[in-house]
Amino acid sequence: MAMAKVFFSDLKTGRCSSVVEARLLRFWEARNVKRGGELMWMDLLMVDVNSTVMQVTISAGRLPQFREMLCAGTMFSVSGFDVSRCAQNFRLTDSSLMIRFNESTSFQELTEPGSPLPDEAFRFRTHSELIGLANTNTQLPDIIGEILSVKSTVCDPPEEKNRVMVTLKLDR
Repeated sequence: MAMAKVFFSDLKTGRCSSVVEARLLRFWEARNVKRGGELMWMDLLMVDVNSTVMQVTISAGRLPQFREMLCAGTMFSVSGFDVSRCAQNFRLTDSSLMIRFNESTSFQELTEPGSPLPDEAFRFRTHSELIGLANTNTQLPDIIGEILSVKSTVCDPPEEKNRVMVTLKLDR
């Protein structure tokens, strides 16, 4: 029996046996500086077909099973994982949930996903939200810029997704 495909937005807390297809955007090690740089886990950011970004964590004990597969930009099917709430201080995405790999997790590279997966994802914050994050040690924006204009591209065929062109002003 084939497992049901779901999107990140469909996930609920608990064990999940469904399949999610997603692109690995970035990954990095989380180390404990108080214990000589001991590896605690690996954090991943993945995006699904709906451009929903989800934080994924692989514990240090499970990392040898998956480390060689990790390559930014690669597409994967993921199943058999746990979904839990993000700790507010370590939340990397807009989602309040995160995926944790467990002993049953299947993580397989996709050569041809069922639907095209985005190459990148962005989080937008208003000026007042950025000011509210200052000196809180909760989130660090990658790039700060000002949106100068947003225009619709009316030449797209109707069956395509609506597209917009955004002009950003970035600081050096």
